[in-house]
Amino acid sequence: MKMLGFDHVGICARDPKAMADWYVNHLGFTLHSAGNAGNYFVESPDHILIEIMVPMKGHDLDAAEPAVGWKHIALVPENFDEAVKEMLALGVPVVSGPNYRDDGYCTFFFRDPDGNIVHFAKWANDRGMFK
Repeated sequence: MKMLGFDHVGICARDPKAMADWYVNHLGFTLHSAGNAGNYFVESPDHILIEIMVPMKGHDLDAAEPAVGWKHIALVPENFDEAVKEMLALGVPVVSGPNYRDDGYCTFFFRDPDGNIVHFAKWANDRGMFK
């Protein structure tokens, strides 16, 4: 399987809006989008996204309490569905998905051998990248 590149890194913050504003105001990022779950995507000048979200106990299967900090790494596979099939055939521990949203965004979350969460992402319009 071939990866086309990074899509985003997800981090949890006590106040996602304030954290997004900090990246915009101090590091030259722009606000890419705001999600309906209180999460924000900020975009660097070279088009790398950081997803800033509220701590979610249910998203970390082994977490006793919600935590701030690193959450997952998101990659863009060349072929989303084939990459998901390959990971499922390998027997990776699935966290969520595959999920297909009405707007064309697709997600699949699984754990790597050390238990870190990896997220495959597919955007309907590729965000203008990875073409």
